[in-house]
Amino acid sequence: MTVTSEDLRSELKKQPFIPLRMHLVSGKTLDIAAPGVAWMLQNSVLIIHVPHSRESGYDVVALRNIERLEQVRLT
Repeated sequence: MTVTSEDLRSELKKQPFIPLRMHLVSGKTLDIAAPGVAWMLQNSVLIIHVPHSRESGYDVVALRNIERLEQVRLT
C-alpha cells in the first residue's frame, strides 16, 4: 500500500516537526530532515536537499512511489 497525500501532509505539518525517512518502492530512501524542505504538489512531493547533505539539488517523488514513512532521529 502506498502513502496517501493526507498521510504525508500530516507528517510534514506536525508541530514540533519530526524528521522523516521515505521508503520508496525502488528500495531507495530519502530523508526529510527539517521543516520547510518538502512541499506537497498535486500527486507528488518536492524535496529540497539541504546544503549540508550528501546530495545537492532536489527530488520530485510521485506519491505512488512512496511505500512507507518512518520517523527517525537524524544526527
